[in-house]
This record gives sequence, structure tokens and C-alpha cells, in this order.
Amino acid sequence: MELKTDDLVVYRSAGVCQVIAIEEQCMDGEHDVMYYKLRPLADTNSVYYIPCDKAGDMLRTLLTEKEVLGLIDGMPHSGEEDDFWKDNRRERKEMYSQILKGNDHQALVNMISQLYFRKQESEATGKRFSAMDENAMKSAENLMLQEFGVVLGKSPEEVRSFIAQRVEGVQA
Repeated sequence: MELKTDDLVVYRSAGVCQVIAIEEQCMDGEHDVMYYKLRPLADTNSVYYIPCDKAGDMLRTLLTEKEVLGLIDGMPHSGEEDDFWKDNRRERKEMYSQILKGNDHQALVNMISQLYFRKQESEATGKRFSAMDENAMKSAENLMLQEFGVVLGKSPEEVRSFIAQRVEGVQA
């Protein structure tokens, strides 16, 4: 992966990051290594150093507009496609972690959708939606809304409305 200053990439759960520099650093006290210096768009106080020779394993390019629209159009319309749910809390937490760290966009979208439907179901029956599930849903939404927003040129709230309108249009 060959990047240049100002390129936008996705770095695991940090989300969309901008390459702010490409520089040589000696992090171990012995070897000079070329690094991409990244700043997350959502947290301008953080900086990540990614070895240039490992960038292909740790970073990915942003989705295209066509890919984003395909993911939105393929969003589940009900909670019936619930084959991903795990009743065991520990297994569910591990699954969330793997999805949030991974690059499977469809899994991320499915996770958000299923948690959204689970939350609605909990509220309708007067049950409490677990804090773990709520936090996982918010983390996943933040990652999705951030990347979709950059790709579509919209704010996260505009993306949320855009998705709702588009999903309603697909259902009709």
C-alpha cells in the first residue's frame, strides 16, 4: 500500500484517518523505519504511527460510493435475519470485538441492524437493553457513519437520515 500525505484511510477501530506525514523514526532505539503518521478525523488529539511496510495489513482504503450505497441497500429490514446473535454474553462480546477490528463491512452493517432491532424489541417488551450491546452498537455506528459520511460528503446526522430514507425507499 503506497500512501501520500493527506490520503484518507481506515485504521481498525480508530476509523477514518488522514496521513499527516511519512517519516523515519527509531522506535526501538536501534532501527530506523519509515512510518505513516496518521491522525483520526474523529480525534485530532491522537496520532498513530504505522510502519510503511505493514500498512497493507493494518490499513485499508475507504469504500467507494457504489460500495457504500450497496451496503445501505442491503441492510436488513427486520430482526428476523438473526442468525448472528449469541446468547452467551462472553461470546457476543468477542464477536463484537472481532467485527469492530475487522474489515468485513457487511458484518458491521448486520451487527448494527441486528442490535437496532434487538434494542427496539427490548424497549417494546419493557426489558433493559444491555450496556455492552448498547456500547457495541454505538461504536459500530460511529465507524460506519464516519466512513459513509466521508465517502458521501455528509455529516454523520445527514448520513443517518440518508440511510433511513434510502432503506424506506428500498422497502416500498
